Amino acid sequence: MEKELANGVTVSCHDESRKLAADRWLVRLRCRAAIPLQGWMWESLQGDDPQTVFCREQLDGQLLHEIVMERNFIDAGDKDQVLAELVEQLEGTVVGYLGKEAFVRQLFTIKLAEVTQLYAQQGWTERVEEDDLPGPADFSACFH
Repeated sequence: MEKELANGVTVSCHDESRKLAADRWLVRLRCRAAIPLQGWMWESLQGDDPQTVFCREQLDGQLLHEIVMERNFIDAGDKDQVLAELVEQLEGTVVGYLGKEAFVRQLFTIKLAEVTQLYAQQGWTERVEEDDLPGPADFSACFH
């Protein structure tokens, strides 16, 4: 199933169900929402400083959000019915939520914070690797 919502969100769902044992199934439905970056989002990503450039590259022109719905140890005879119920729940609740502008704004805020934190973590790692601390690279000098 693939559907484009009024606010530009493209929702695609994939059945990832698999057999667990004998006649029991894990019924899994993975839903991906792809939201193209809108004008107001690009305004937040203006500038040539390294952090802003990194954020633009990581977001790659869109926001991605994933939702997984699943039921465990479902009888083989009930598998199709349970999958249909998951799709119905998804369309009845989640898709309506994804279609709201408030969701898009909140998701952008969350994703931007995540990418900014990733940038900060990578910067810390690079500083530690580049750091020229005096002394031996290991602790062998302590045991003489």
